[in-house]
Amino acid sequence: MDAGVQQFTKFISGEIILVIPVYQRNYDWKTANCEQLFNDIVRIIKTGKPHFIGTFVYQYKPTLKAPQEYIIIDGQQRITSIILFAKALYDLTDDAELQTDIKAKFLKHSTGRALKNKCRLRPTEYDLVTFEKIMEDTFDENNFSADEKNSALYCNYRFFRDKVSVTTISKEDLCDAINQLNVVSILLQDEKPQEIFESLNSTGLDLTKADLIRNFLLMPLKYDAQEELYKNYWLKIEELLRPSGNVENFLVQYLIAKRKSDSVMENKKQRLSNRNLYVVFKEYFAENYNNAEACLEDLYHYAKYFNRVLFNDNTKFENLTPLDKKFYELTFLLKANNAPIILMYLINRYEQKHFDEATFIKFVDALISLTFRAKVCGHAGINPQFAGNVLARLDRENPLNENSFWRILTFGKGTYAFPNDKDFQKALMTNNLYETIKPNLCKYLLYSLERAARGKELPAYSEATVEHVLPQKLSDSWKKYLKERNDSQTQELWLHTLGNLTLTAYNQELGNRDFDAKKKIYAESGFHYTRSLKDYLEWTSKQIQTRAQKLADAAIKIWTLPEEFRFVNLDDTFNLDSDFGALRGTKPACVSIFETEIKISNWIDLVREIVKQLYARDKDIFRQIAKNENLPRKNKLFSADPKQILKPFKVDEDYYMETVFSTGECLKTVKILVENFDRLGDTNFKEDIYFTLRR
Repeated sequence: MDAGVQQFTKFISGEIILVIPVYQRNYDWKTANCEQLFNDIVRIIKTGKPHFIGTFVYQYKPTLKAPQEYIIIDGQQRITSIILFAKALYDLTDDAELQTDIKAKFLKHSTGRALKNKCRLRPTEYDLVTFEKIMEDTFDENNFSADEKNSALYCNYRFFRDKVSVTTISKEDLCDAINQLNVVSILLQDEKPQEIFESLNSTGLDLTKADLIRNFLLMPLKYDAQEELYKNYWLKIEELLRPSGNVENFLVQYLIAKRKSDSVMENKKQRLSNRNLYVVFKEYFAENYNNAEACLEDLYHYAKYFNRVLFNDNTKFENLTPLDKKFYELTFLLKANNAPIILMYLINRYEQKHFDEATFIKFVDALISLTFRAKVCGHAGINPQFAGNVLARLDRENPLNENSFWRILTFGKGTYAFPNDKDFQKALMTNNLYETIKPNLCKYLLYSLERAARGKELPAYSEATVEHVLPQKLSDSWKKYLKERNDSQTQELWLHTLGNLTLTAYNQELGNRDFDAKKKIYAESGFHYTRSLKDYLEWTSKQIQTRAQKLADAAIKIWTLPEEFRFVNLDDTFNLDSDFGALRGTKPACVSIFETEIKISNWIDLVREIVKQLYARDKDIFRQIAKNENLPRKNKLFSADPKQILKPFKVDEDYYMETVFSTGECLKTVKILVENFDRLGDTNFKEDIYFTLRR
């Protein structure tokens, strides 16, 4: 490593090109960063003292051809910003001599056969086109696309241009001040760039987890290989995900889809998130790939899947295929943000011809039913943990068919349960849906009901708005109307419920008009359920509840739960929150502990297996909770002396457990042990323990 202090202008001078390598993050300085740089330059002018702007770390790129290239490991954001500032000066000055000086020092080489008119900086491929347009001798904003004008490069160039335009400081002084910016330049020789990058990140450099993953994959390779893999895979991944979400979100969901789990074991139970993404990715790579290209190729395939199932306001629904319309309904209309975990997995199996398109559509319909019912009933729906558990079960199904998909989708209990018809209907009829699931999902609900009613041709979805029949703000005539019918609490109790909501394409015309006036407008509606409001003689709590029942009855036929999966049977999955009284006289078949399934033949086996797992994770915590006086035993349950126990099970060399239990004692004991372990260990093991019964 060779380090030295020098002026910024000397660092970028000479017959060299500064190259931002493919593994670097794209240019992304914010306005606040540029403001600080401008203020630093102004301070130099006011104080007459040089200013230190940080450390630049670089390597030589081995080449036999001119020009020499510096590979910038750290400092690209500052270097790029200073050059953008210099270009703003260049474009705004009328002094031809100053222009020539700025161009030669900061922008482009003026001499050398191989260098003349080449930019002194070559940014990443992602930024290259926009940067070169800015660096053209004559700046023309009409040359830039809308996306390019939204880029950090363009925005920061315009920022500097605006600052230079209004300052009273001369352009000559501003240019001279750049010459007083000092840097520490560090030339790496034998050091490994990846280690330097991780060290910089740990001390505060704002690298994203996606940056670190890209660097982890590319930096160990030779530079030519880096460029090839970056262009063939990583750049394409970024381009795919630019309109539909960030790369980190994709990487988290990709890992859950591939690992069939969102769990992370690091001393205690954790869930995969952006925070631990980099660590988990490195472990997954080490276990599953021999080289970076194989990993990048797989990432690219899944990025295409991910991009396919995400949409935005500009999506033309009518142009989508039948399958893509289902994706649109699930991920865009229903905002099932974690559904891509399951959809990516299914698309991959679909491409391998494990099932046909008609079956795939039925799978997505099932996911839509689960998601909407869960949102209405306040259940968990498709969260990362549920998605991982679903994929672990789906992976064992070959062939995969509609029946097995439904069986797996309805395995959950508690908040992970698939809401049944009774709970779904009750929530639809009584919940304040306009507040709980918000107007957008109310619109989705009502429009879906209208579509199923097969009324007149529906107005476009974009034109529909949710209307309160009984208005949110009561006029004096509405107050009098309700008072006369002894129904003064109607607004408070039923205002935001399903029965009082309808669709209209002319919400403003309705406002808080009287019911009879509204009926005349409803009668002309293109929506069936809105049009049918004309048949009601009055509008009070009774009519609202009657209409809600009618709409709820229609809803369970749209967001379905097949009859064979509506009731619990002996093959269903139970957990530690199940009704233990209902399990008397039964025998377990299998227990799933932390996603590992273990066959068992009796309830004592269940206790043994769970105790072994908890003890292996932290024996000190376990021994502490084993002293709990709330355990459902009068005699000793754990002891260092096996003679004090009727039928001991050896947990450790000096630790034994009683194994004489009734069914109820078994289940209550393990529930208390696990809950106390979660409390003291700050874990969440209880949600990962399930068991099934034998017929």
